[in-house]
Amino acid sequence: MSVEGIVERYLTGAISPPVTIMQLLIETEDVASARAAVRGVDELEQLIVANAAGCERIAAMLRADVDSAKPARSVEEGIAFCERLFDWSVQQSEEASVAMYSLGNPHLLGLATAEIVSQLRAWAAVTRDTALLDIGCGIGRLLVALAPEIRSATGIDVSAEMVKAARRRCAPYPNVTVIKGDGRGLGQLEDEAFDVAVAVDSFPYLRQSGYALVERFFAESARVLKPGGQFVILNYSYSEDDDTDAKEVRSLAARNGLEVRLAGERPFELWDGLAFRMTKQASSISEL
Repeated sequence: MSVEGIVERYLTGAISPPVTIMQLLIETEDVASARAAVRGVDELEQLIVANAAGCERIAAMLRADVDSAKPARSVEEGIAFCERLFDWSVQQSEEASVAMYSLGNPHLLGLATAEIVSQLRAWAAVTRDTALLDIGCGIGRLLVALAPEIRSATGIDVSAEMVKAARRRCAPYPNVTVIKGDGRGLGQLEDEAFDVAVAVDSFPYLRQSGYALVERFFAESARVLKPGGQFVILNYSYSEDDDTDAKEVRSLAARNGLEVRLAGERPFELWDGLAFRMTKQASSISEL
């Protein structure tokens, strides 16, 4: 999409100011060019100025060309790529590594995380008795936000550097555990151990690594959920084809004893993440 098209989407209310700046940086890989594109749009100009250092760091990360939207040639290659990518990106900017639209700003990341927490509450996915699994937990932002109000939280991530950051951030919370996963599934976790499993911006990388890995994580997620437990995916892919994403999620859910309650809606104001919510049926049987 052109820079003009990105700004037009902002002006029509389709995307938030931080997402607009993120998309402009992705398109231009240059802060000066992004700023030129929003000249005369006061809110966007002020946002770039206020987050100049973070925007410069993100532009540098994008120019480094470490990330790739190309499908991996194999699942093993895809897993190895994700591990390298996130080991590297978290060392550039912890906030931007898990949400580029945060512009590297802890406050903006906190606001976006609070939106997710609020939506999970609205879905009755988190209560005082909840045992939660965060798949692709990154730096542990969701774990930190939810730890004070749930029974327990477990985060798993393929990146050793992400796990290191998450453990540091979660250190004050004895009810939080962070695990280094192998990227191939949830084999370290017991059957029916969790009331809710959440995957925030992690399934796009599974999808890029290969559909077989997506199938595996769906089956594994169903396995570790208690009957009646909720499975929440926020962004399934970066294809920008919402209908195809919804069709794939519905098919995967049906094969793994998951009832779809919400498919392909965008419930957030700050973030444009596409939401899917499923419930494990009591008689669910997953074939791993």
